[in-house]
Amino acid sequence: MIKSNEITVGYWSTKGLGSVCRQMVIYADIPLKAKIYKLEAILNNGETIYDGSSWHEENKTELKKSNSLINLPYIELLDLNGDNFIISQSNACLMYLAREFNMLGQNEIEVSQCEQLLFETVDLRNIITSFAYTHYENTNKENLAAKDVLNRAFDNNNSGKMQKFEHWIQNHKHANTNFLVNNISVADFNLFDVLDFYIEFLKHYEFLNNSNGEDLFSELGYPHIGSFYVKFKQLPQMQKYFNSILYQLPYTNKSANFGSGIKGNSWDPNTQKDETPEEIIIK
Repeated sequence: MIKSNEITVGYWSTKGLGSVCRQMVIYADIPLKAKIYKLEAILNNGETIYDGSSWHEENKTELKKSNSLINLPYIELLDLNGDNFIISQSNACLMYLAREFNMLGQNEIEVSQCEQLLFETVDLRNIITSFAYTHYENTNKENLAAKDVLNRAFDNNNSGKMQKFEHWIQNHKHANTNFLVNNISVADFNLFDVLDFYIEFLKHYEFLNNSNGEDLFSELGYPHIGSFYVKFKQLPQMQKYFNSILYQLPYTNKSANFGSGIKGNSWDPNTQKDETPEEIIIK
């Protein structure tokens, strides 16, 4: 059990793998300190490279003394003995917070459901993340790759990843809730976060004419996912997050081809400046 009246989540100045941890802490009404690290653009022989020394050469060295496995994201807090406690690796962070906040199901069946959903969402995230960090020779190849992402995620012929979640929600409806298991769980946060990333993708590549993001999933034939997405965004406990700078951060880091800049575009170091504070406190 934790003793802290504040939890630190360390991650890059993006949503990425740190976003779900941030959301869970805010939802649990625990003061959040979001420690932000930035990639810096450096021009080297006419080529832009991105330097992560703000993490690798500063805090990482010190934090490694407490946890040799340290990486981003990490969470830092005080345990019941008042000792500093640091957890790294994204899924380990999520599982720890889920246990602490009672967001891992109420019995063994629900725990196993949460775990299945959590790891299935990893596959869905990997499809779009792999695409986002790939740089293509030309626009035609990029658009073809984007179409492949659309098919792999949204195909309705039992091969699309999104269909699994549509069927799950349809078959596991709970009275008066719209959550994946009976009560809100880590699986809900993780799925919402990935769906939000896909919304940006669908809009950026103009796969649908409907500009209202809350209707995109229904238009693609996934009404239960659409309902889940809309209702999650309406949760009162999540409004601090949605109204914060954390929700405005890009989905991917500056080295990505998609999702690192404004409205899904790639980051342009010549016209954009990362002014994200080094620490963001949300109480």
